[in-house]
Amino acid sequence: MFKEQKLSLELKEEKEMSSANLFHEKLCKAFILMSIVGGVFAYIGYVLAPESCASGDDTIFETIGVALFAISFYCFPISPIFWLVSLVRLNMDSGDIFFWSLLTGIIIVISTVIFIDYVIQDMFCGCWGFPGEDC
Repeated sequence: MFKEQKLSLELKEEKEMSSANLFHEKLCKAFILMSIVGGVFAYIGYVLAPESCASGDDTIFETIGVALFAISFYCFPISPIFWLVSLVRLNMDSGDIFFWSLLTGIIIVISTVIFIDYVIQDMFCGCWGFPGEDC
């Protein structure tokens, strides 16, 4: 009887652990997908309108791509904070959360290196670096 209770308790803890880790894993996958898709969309927007400087000249691809990329880039610190919380919570697997946080960070850095020119292309155009200014 004691073994059955222990087994039941272990299965319950494993289920709770997997739900917390599953949420973090899905969050990291969403950030990875957003950074890659956002970068590709920003590239497509750049190819369609390479000389556009005013925000009214941006294509829908550029608008959505830059937004997706920025969301993934600026919301990424949630992942390491999640890992720090998992260090003190016993029902969370810190190793798994650390792996997904590290993988997400590496992929976001690689995506930034590849797509940064297309994401910030409107930032430094125009008159003295102000977008949309006509001199």
